[in-house]
Amino acid sequence: MKKSFVLLLIAVMVIFAAVGCRPVEVPPPAPEETPEETPEETPEETPEAREMDYEDGTYQAELEPDERGWQARIELIVADGEITEVNYDEYDEEDNPKSEDEEYNERWESASGISAPEAYPQLEQDLIEKQDVEVVDTISGATQTVEKFKDVVAQALEEGPQEE
Repeated sequence: MKKSFVLLLIAVMVIFAAVGCRPVEVPPPAPEETPEETPEETPEETPEAREMDYEDGTYQAELEPDERGWQARIELIVADGEITEVNYDEYDEEDNPKSEDEEYNERWESASGISAPEAYPQLEQDLIEKQDVEVVDTISGATQTVEKFKDVVAQALEEGPQEE
């Protein structure tokens, strides 16, 4: 009796192994179930490849002061349709630039490894190189500053060049 039980058990295991290892054919989805095909994005359509053509002139903007009282301000110079110069800083209630506040920048650098005198030129140069604020890189340790920079640049470009 033991031998028949063992043989039966072995037969069942072989059947399960054979059925479990058999490839399963999955039918293709019906045409109405096929997800819409989206065309691949061509390099010309990517944000990095967009060509920007700005009106020549001087653009300026400022944001409302943040919760700490710092107000972001920007001046952009556009020549031949391209941003050629960027001057960004944040100012306190007494109109003192954050980039020159040594005590503040020492605390910022000790907490995050970067300070305004390092972050601002990086942002300015990145905008000049890329010509599109949407693709300016985030700087580790300066995320809020990058957000303010992008907001004030977008505002300046939206308002257009200043009348002189």
